[in-house]
Amino acid sequence: MTFWDFCAPFYDIAEKANGRAYDEMLKMVRELVPSGASVLEIAAGTGTISLTAADKANAVLCTDVSERMLAVAKKKAAKRGVSNVRFGNVNIFGTGLPNDGFDVVIASQVLHLIDEPQKAAAELRRVAKTLVILPMSFTKNLRGAAKLSIALYKVFGFSPKRDFSKEDYAAFLPEIGFDGCEVRQIDGKIPMAVAVWKKV
Repeated sequence: MTFWDFCAPFYDIAEKANGRAYDEMLKMVRELVPSGASVLEIAAGTGTISLTAADKANAVLCTDVSERMLAVAKKKAAKRGVSNVRFGNVNIFGTGLPNDGFDVVIASQVLHLIDEPQKAAAELRRVAKTLVILPMSFTKNLRGAAKLSIALYKVFGFSPKRDFSKEDYAAFLPEIGFDGCEVRQIDGKIPMAVAVWKKV
């Protein structure tokens, strides 16, 4: 069982622990999704962002590598009566989806977890027709309870390849091919940002 399978039942509780910052991130993402858009979310976890986007989108494909995460996402969609979201397993390095297949592609909290972020970023750009939205939490230089919570996640198997500050993330994005990103900062117990890359 992977870390993500293990934490699927508790994942929403962990996300909500960041309270206002997480809610502000969801609000930003929803505002960025054009009405009637087709949306792909990669590494969707329990589908909170997908379900938020579904309120405005025509159709959403909610994907993750963890079946247990997707099972939670499906239950949430059914409970809310959301009918315009489909679910599936998709590999971020090779989705098998068509070029420009989705108006908006969202990849939240994933690029710091993988060994080949450049390869993943190229795939995200390939399948996006208009926008790539990249929310991220900043786990570098935390203090107090926030630092302790990240340390606890690591005890249970959370193993990011890199930790970002807001400056690190802004520098990292062009390094992996996301030139010209707008990065919207969000203050919080664990600070966050929503980066937006527009396809020309």
